[in-house]
Amino acid sequence: MNIKTTLKSSVAAAALFAIAAPVAPSVNAADDTLSSGNKNSLKISGYVSKALSYADDGFSDALFITDGSTSRSRIRWVAKGTLNENVTAGAMIEMDIPLSNQRNAVTLGTLGTDGVESNETQLWTIRHQFVWVNHKKMGKISLGNTNAASNGRSETTFSATNMVDLSSAKPFGGGINFIDTTNGRALASVSTVTVGAAFTNFDGRSRTDVLRYDTPRFAGLSLATSFIAGGDWDIAGDYRAKFGGVRIRVQAQFNSLSATSATAQSEASVSAAALHDSGVNAAFAYGQRNLDGTANIGRQGDPKFWYFNVGYRAKVFGVGGTNFSFSWNRSTDLVAGNSDADSVGFSIAQIFNPISANMVFSYRNFSYDTATNTFDDVDVISLQTIFHF
Repeated sequence: MNIKTTLKSSVAAAALFAIAAPVAPSVNAADDTLSSGNKNSLKISGYVSKALSYADDGFSDALFITDGSTSRSRIRWVAKGTLNENVTAGAMIEMDIPLSNQRNAVTLGTLGTDGVESNETQLWTIRHQFVWVNHKKMGKISLGNTNAASNGRSETTFSATNMVDLSSAKPFGGGINFIDTTNGRALASVSTVTVGAAFTNFDGRSRTDVLRYDTPRFAGLSLATSFIAGGDWDIAGDYRAKFGGVRIRVQAQFNSLSATSATAQSEASVSAAALHDSGVNAAFAYGQRNLDGTANIGRQGDPKFWYFNVGYRAKVFGVGGTNFSFSWNRSTDLVAGNSDADSVGFSIAQIFNPISANMVFSYRNFSYDTATNTFDDVDVISLQTIFHF
């Protein structure tokens, strides 16, 4: 029996069965609005995300059960109140739920060794903890731990598979090391370069302590900027429009790193996507990091990435959309000068609207090379389920 073939077939069969399985519509929708003792509203929501993934580095392979891809399981509390007809205010707390087997910490160990589980039990961690006030004509101010203005600007898409397939193109297998085969397979060795380290999308500053301002949207365009704890800052734009049967969205960001980084001066990126009424969609993204500091003297090339995605949003089953996408990420000079990494793959997402859930089957091939060394590819097949509440 070929264990690799059996495992791959089993994962694929499970995905197809889950997509085809009928789901009964919900009868009653839960009321998620609570009384907080005053006139403000309080809503509780979140989701549980779990996944099954199979990885092969050319010498070892294993099947893992981990947390989800783009985000781990979470819970949030959102409060909101109205001051007058023009001004609303609120606050949000969102927490990452503890993990037992982190997706980016599982590895394939030494040559020929099957998978090594992370066995991590992480603590609760803060995703968001901030207050905000919004004026219909003047814009919104946010203060606390939340998204910097630049976050998410490299990930514009209409694919509806982005619960797994972001422009960073490394949903699973981030902790797996590439195998160095420069001197032949007989003398192969485990490199220090992981899938997670070889790919990027320079997607801004993520969540941090900020004072952020967002303008109202005018003629489809909104702008945002934030002062970031430590002295850095960023700025971003978001343009949305529809022309005939085509929706478009374009986002861009620039963030300064000079106050907190000894090796990089700034990062910038742009991403754009289009969706036709037929369901056909496409996306593009590009970004670059501008290096600085003595650590980069003599280094060839600033790190860059390119990303392309094409997809189709279909209506195969009555329970929700069935979405298909194919994507490619190329990251260059990220780990070192003259290094190239390519991530190519596809995703199939089935949405279950009656129960606010989705399931995604995906496959990705990761390749990495430098000017002096060659490495075996890493292949990852995954099946992820998210249940919202």
